[in-house]
Amino acid sequence: MITTETQEQPIEIQFSILKRGEPDSRGPFTEQDILAQLNAGEITSEDMVFYEGLGEWKPIGEVFEIQEQISHFVDDGQDKQKVAVAFREVSNVVGSEEDIFYIAVQAKAGLLGKTKQCVIVTDTHVFMLHEKRVGYELEAHLWKTVTNTLMRDEGRGLGTFSILLGGEKRVDVCHIPLKQVQRLFQLSQEIKQSID
Repeated sequence: MITTETQEQPIEIQFSILKRGEPDSRGPFTEQDILAQLNAGEITSEDMVFYEGLGEWKPIGEVFEIQEQISHFVDDGQDKQKVAVAFREVSNVVGSEEDIFYIAVQAKAGLLGKTKQCVIVTDTHVFMLHEKRVGYELEAHLWKTVTNTLMRDEGRGLGTFSILLGGEKRVDVCHIPLKQVQRLFQLSQEIKQSID
């Protein structure tokens, strides 16, 4: 199920559909409504779909294929919409031979930031996704330039994940749920061992 988290309870994403050959869109629909219409043959995977945060109309098959691909990244309670954005942004810059292993999302923004950052681990890079006033910025670091990774328990179920670059620069992403920090650290250690 595609949902977005709020303080009280998850809110299900509402979709609009633009059927090929029709001038006006229809909706709102839930994910289950769309799947039911697909199964009944009322719409096809080539018809277009849109939801807030998607950016532009896309074929239904493409959107739900992406949603299926990212669903295994939210096992540790990540914000699914933030994961979808991170997945899209990283997929646009990595080659087909580079695999995305994990996406972690801050539980809350830092003192100076108003938006949550993401840490994305691939077999070649570690990315930090920063939301800007217009669009997103990816900070990319090749694993071979990362000299060490660190994790720190902040208390209250949150932690900080850090990478050291050449012993000169340290990049920290704080306020990540501890379970996600532990997974980032475990993956980073495995990747570093396979590279060294």
